[in-house]
Amino acid sequence: MKGLEIYFENVYHMMQVRVMMRSTATVHSVFLESCVAEPCVIHVQQNYTVRIVFTARVNHDKAYNFASGDVIGIGRDEIWYFKPNDACIDSVKCPIQAGLQQTYSKTVTIPITSSRRMAAKWQVKDSNDPAAPPIICFVIPITIIGN
Repeated sequence: MKGLEIYFENVYHMMQVRVMMRSTATVHSVFLESCVAEPCVIHVQQNYTVRIVFTARVNHDKAYNFASGDVIGIGRDEIWYFKPNDACIDSVKCPIQAGLQQTYSKTVTIPITSSRRMAAKWQVKDSNDPAAPPIICFVIPITIIGN
């Protein structure tokens, strides 16, 4: 896994984000709205936007959103479901062409209602199967602040 430069709301900031090496794309940058330090502080029931600039190494006809959180100290994944699941509808231009730089963008409402620390995992896959290998995948530590 490697570090990645992330740009935050007009502030250039270095932050360690683990990019999954088995992804079928090269990730150039990740923008997480409102994150200014690690871990990223997220407030429940608020909208957040993620933008990922990437270049696919292979062609993909479709793209699907997958997100989960590994609760720190418990080691259990929580699956987060975002609508639409089909990333081609509103997040990325499909088909995804190898060698063409694209920007993936998705705004979501955090579905968790209680405070906790997690390792959030964001994936885009070319199959609606959670076990499929990712086109894009990154993991970032977050702290969720509840009501």
